[in-house]
Amino acid sequence: MKPSVIKLLDYYYPFQADGYRYLDGTYPFYQWIRESIDLPSAVVLNVGAGPTAKEKERRLKGQVKRLVGIDPDPIVLQNTDLDEAYVNNGIQLPFPDASFDAVYSDWVIEHVENPEAFLKEVYRVLKPNGVYLFRTANWAHYVTLIAAFTPHWFHKLVANRARGMAQESHEPWLTFYRMNTPSAIRQKAQQVGFQQCEVRLFESHPSYLAFNALAFRLGVFYERLVNKFSFLARFRHTIYAKLVKS
Repeated sequence: MKPSVIKLLDYYYPFQADGYRYLDGTYPFYQWIRESIDLPSAVVLNVGAGPTAKEKERRLKGQVKRLVGIDPDPIVLQNTDLDEAYVNNGIQLPFPDASFDAVYSDWVIEHVENPEAFLKEVYRVLKPNGVYLFRTANWAHYVTLIAAFTPHWFHKLVANRARGMAQESHEPWLTFYRMNTPSAIRQKAQQVGFQQCEVRLFESHPSYLAFNALAFRLGVFYERLVNKFSFLARFRHTIYAKLVKS
């Protein structure tokens, strides 16, 4: 990340007392997870667990009774935040019915080709009154639209640079965006049988524009706009959703 962008990031989104930047999207999502489950007794599944999380807020091991993780990438087997890890693509979850009190996924739904089938599997492995929480991209946001209408080779070429990530970071996964609006989430959740569906929209700091100071400033302007006016909430970047099994 260029020094000029770092200065802007520090100015508009300074670190808070909790150690996270102002309008960081990770902290509120994982706080919602913690608030939604009975931590000491919960058996929890992380779909798309990937490698060990760098942020302490994302680490649930030791706070829940048992934390299980799956991911199509074998790197999940090295994830020290999990009590159990499996290499699995999520199409058929390798667990009996009613195995988990909670399931969550972080930036996974946009990569799911068949969200109905995926939700049915999540529903199947959840216990009665179990919850599924996820964070994903909102289709109505400019970053998502750009990503949706550019070829995958372009994502592989520029995505890590745009996000300010190291070049050796993993390549972006294929995206489908088939359950990436509040209405699509509610519709598919109801079809599968989830009793409740709560959706929240959030606009964080414009990290995807960290490659250029001017682009970042434009992102700050957009963020301030959609966060100030509630009628523009539909254009915020991130969707948080919680589905409750009957």
